[in-house]
Amino acid sequence: MSYSEFRIEEIEIDEKNAWEKIKKILKQNDLKIDSSLEQVIGVFDGLKLIAVGGVKYNTLRCIAVDKSYQGGRVLNLLMGELIRVQYHRGIHDIFLFTKPASKKSFKYLGFHVVEEVDNQVILMENNPDGLKNYLKDLSEYKVDGEKISAIVMNGNPFTLGHKYLIERASRESDHLHIFVLSSDESSFPYKVRMKLIAEGIKNIDNVTIYEGGNYIISNATFPSYFIKEKSDTVRLHTALDLKIFGKYIAPCLGINRRYVGEEPYCVTTNTYNQAMKRILPQYGVEVIEIPRKSTESEYISASKVRAAIIKGEIEKIKGIVPSLTYSFLTSKEGEDVIRKIQSSSIKRH
Repeated sequence: MSYSEFRIEEIEIDEKNAWEKIKKILKQNDLKIDSSLEQVIGVFDGLKLIAVGGVKYNTLRCIAVDKSYQGGRVLNLLMGELIRVQYHRGIHDIFLFTKPASKKSFKYLGFHVVEEVDNQVILMENNPDGLKNYLKDLSEYKVDGEKISAIVMNGNPFTLGHKYLIERASRESDHLHIFVLSSDESSFPYKVRMKLIAEGIKNIDNVTIYEGGNYIISNATFPSYFIKEKSDTVRLHTALDLKIFGKYIAPCLGINRRYVGEEPYCVTTNTYNQAMKRILPQYGVEVIEIPRKSTESEYISASKVRAAIIKGEIEKIKGIVPSLTYSFLTSKEGEDVIRKIQSSSIKRH
């Protein structure tokens, strides 16, 4: 049997029959479908689907080969096409999730282990120096001190609650590192979120702000943060992300405290907060959870801002966002974001 006997083609993911075929081959490999895939590639032997794999942003997901065709050649063919697709999309730093049993196969195909959790999930990347280079760049911003803190935030959008958390952490720290999630799956684009946060804290001296990148709550380390799965997948991705932070990022910058706001609304974020308290102290990082800031009548949250936007009640957010956030929302650029939020039926975090 040779490669010429197999056919590779993109599978139209909006076709119901296609999903059933994909689910069948995934189930055979003890995998579940990821409905957020942007593109799916199939390998066929005649009309039979014998291998499947998908892409989302810079990750490869749902990679499975029919057990009758396992052994290397079909996987090589599938992976070659998936990598070609990513390169065509302009993505060269590629990540994938796999189980320990498949680690050897993906190593053979040029992928390298970033980290693994509970002998159940492994994050790999095709750049052997990806994490190393990321940490090297970060280390240039290391600041000496007794209390070196970190906040990881989305800021979707930047509220008075975010500002309160930053001000509290900066007062209690010698230096504060803020990582802003760089995925554009949030309602407010990354560039907008970063601009509002940076502008909102420009008068605080002991703060450094960074793009989150690939190794902090990203599609690589914690994809279920963005798709809101309610399964064991969330637990594994949470542990993976926090292990990378505690094992590599925290020591790189000398971080020994991580601040977080209470989360009474979002189940996934609350799960993450609880995992933080359990995992990060193992790496010498104290987790400090701050009660959520509130107005006279309610807690402040970015989700309430987005809910008001969806309803067209922009005036109602005046008391829970900084003036710069409100000014943005009433600007021409802000109007475009508002239209996008109101027209989208997808719930964003």
